[in-house]
Amino acid sequence: MWIIGILAVVSVTAVSGWSQEANNPVNRREAISKGLLYGGVVTSSVLSLPQSVIASTPLIASTPETPSISTFPLLSGWNPLAYKSFPLAGRSVFPPPFLPPINNRATYRYSLGRDTWALEQLIAFANVTATIRTNVVKLSSGGLWVCGPLWPTEEYCKLLDELGEVTEVVLPVNALEHKAAMKQFVEKYPTANVWIAPGQYGPFGECGTITSGMSVDQIEKVRHDASKTMGYRVDGILPTGSLSNDSAENIMPKNLRPSWINEDEFSVETLYVELPENAGPVSESAFYHKSTKTLFVTDAVVCVPSSTDFPIQPIFATYFDEKVLSNPTFWPRTVLQAVFLPLRTETGSVYPGYDALANRLVRAPILRAFADARSPNEVRSWVENIVNNNKFDRIITSHFASPITASPSLFANAFEHLNQNATPQSLSSALPPITCQDWSTLDSLNKFIGDNKLGAPVVYNYRTGCKNVNK
Repeated sequence: MWIIGILAVVSVTAVSGWSQEANNPVNRREAISKGLLYGGVVTSSVLSLPQSVIASTPLIASTPETPSISTFPLLSGWNPLAYKSFPLAGRSVFPPPFLPPINNRATYRYSLGRDTWALEQLIAFANVTATIRTNVVKLSSGGLWVCGPLWPTEEYCKLLDELGEVTEVVLPVNALEHKAAMKQFVEKYPTANVWIAPGQYGPFGECGTITSGMSVDQIEKVRHDASKTMGYRVDGILPTGSLSNDSAENIMPKNLRPSWINEDEFSVETLYVELPENAGPVSESAFYHKSTKTLFVTDAVVCVPSSTDFPIQPIFATYFDEKVLSNPTFWPRTVLQAVFLPLRTETGSVYPGYDALANRLVRAPILRAFADARSPNEVRSWVENIVNNNKFDRIITSHFASPITASPSLFANAFEHLNQNATPQSLSSALPPITCQDWSTLDSLNKFIGDNKLGAPVVYNYRTGCKNVNK
């Protein structure tokens, strides 16, 4: 869920009437904080729920946590109907989440195979809903590595505790929707080690960053200050760039780096960009788990499942009735609103923007327009490090469908718009066939941001490879 920040900025500016003058720029962090009352979150998962799934809720709801129902190669390991939940364990938390569901926040657990699991919840705003996922790995030590904790309801904790002891907790990005539950989760699991991506900002300021060449004293100070800034204990900040067993000793001493960075477990590639014009930092850490050959990312790429090929995840029935879910436009509209493509129709296709994205591994248009357009060199370097340093055969994300059967080359294809040596043929084969006119919503938002000095300027053509429908 990559757009809550920009929605907050746009919404707060519109509602509060903040100055649009160049000498009075809006601070993105302040905008996001105030924007909780007005901003939204968008993204989602699948459609077409059978009546049997909407039946009364049992004490323990589950289906076998087994591999996929699909013969579609990209999602051959994904089965949205294989879940487990504990409805009567408790689906509320205090203080409550900043977005619905508030008092009935269901958690469903899915096996992702290879000793990995997903714990999913819903986030809802207006007429858009989203699944958001905690990804869990059983380490060789037997402990659990928990990436992107969600709101720790009793149901969520029961489903997590069934898997083992939580020993490592990771906050992989600085996006608000992924970090909002972190403090409450850490309080539930006080003995776990806590690691955060750089670029975090909390109630008491900003965290620092860790880079190659820093002294032990400097690293210790950054770590100590981070705990005060975030309002919960932080054991360390993931350094920018690459961190593997081979390179770790040159970046930070063993006692100050994650124990799971070793020859048998993980390596990390961290994107960090400090954008100008009060835009604030952008960060995301990608984790390669060696024994399972899995790349874990949060927002880097997504695979949008087609509603004609996959059933909706049953968790949607905890928030919507059958009439809403059975509307054939529900899922395509939700996808398009999630990635900020227009609800444009044409003959032969209800929503061509949705058709362009479905059943593909893609870089979400919203990230192409906001992140890649402002920091193309940094994102390009990050992608190259991920591709060159890691031999994964599947990807697990925090939204839409996972696991995704994908090689490093397929991951690189999702970023072909950043390839400075791209040809018309490579762009056409690698990128989703989004028409040039379907970038209109994001074009307008970027113009709004630029005209009102709400963020860093666009420096790269994020629409590269778009299809001209008039030709």
